[in-house]
Parts: sequence; C-alpha cells; structure tokens
Amino acid sequence: MEKIFESMLWNSRIVLVFGVISCMVTGVALICLGLYEVIHLISALFDYLITHSSNVTRDNIILFVVEILDTFLLSAILFIFAFGLYELFISPIENSRQHTSKAYEIKTIDQLKAKLGKVVIMLLVIKVFAYLVEIKPQSMAELLYLAIIVLLVAISLWLGHADIKRSN
Repeated sequence: MEKIFESMLWNSRIVLVFGVISCMVTGVALICLGLYEVIHLISALFDYLITHSSNVTRDNIILFVVEILDTFLLSAILFIFAFGLYELFISPIENSRQHTSKAYEIKTIDQLKAKLGKVVIMLLVIKVFAYLVEIKPQSMAELLYLAIIVLLVAISLWLGHADIKRSN
C-alpha cells in the first residue's frame, strides 16, 4: 500500500505540466501583445516625427517604450518560471545543457526564486520609471519625493548588482 501511495505521489508532479503549458501560452500571448505595441509605437513615431500630430507627445512615446519593455519582461518572467518548474519538478531538459546561456540554468528552488526576483525588480524599476515620466512635480516637497524614489531605486539596483558579484 505504501509503495502505491508513494508512486501516486511521485507521479502527481506531472500535473505541473499544465502550469508549465499555461505559463508558456501566456508568455507567447504577451510576446504577441508586445509586437502589437511595437507597431503602435512605430505608428506614434510616424505621427510625431512626420505629420507633427498634436495627439502624440514625446511623453506618450516614452510611455509606449516603457510599456513594451514591461510586456516583454513579464513574458520573460513567465518563460523562466515555466522552464524552472519543468526542470525542477518534471524532468531535466537535455537541449538546455548544450546552451551557453545561464539564464535558464536552474537547479534549485532558490535559483528559480533569485532569477525571478531579479526580473521582477527590473519590472518594478520600469514601472517606477513610467510613473516618474507621468508625474509633474508642483512643489519642492514633491520634487524631493521623486528624488528619494530615484535614490531608492538606484540603491536597490546597486544591492542587486553587489549580490551578483558576491555569488560569482
């Protein structure tokens, strides 16, 4: 009875394939959305540079670029997570051993969390940048708050980079 239960428990990990497939489908959908956003950006650039449309401003174009980065980074998060789930719980991927990139080299849950954490931090930095572009400070206090936000983001990036140097 114990061997049957252990066999069922071990084979239940295969259910994670649905999570892997869902992450991959969502990642591909986000890449398609990102490509659509790139087409929208090109259209906006055409309006801004060629036709000098008043409907498109420089801030709009910067926000389009930020949205594109945001979309592709979110897609990368999903692919890293799908890859990590598959490698950790289902089966090693033989083709990944031949690839020289370390981006998808995941051997432990801690490595998966660290890789996802770094990408999520970059995603948050991009979101903060988008908010900073939209905000127009009206007082010195608001300008000081913006400077503090930029300083905190810079410190978080520096600490993340220092962690990378320490682990190498």
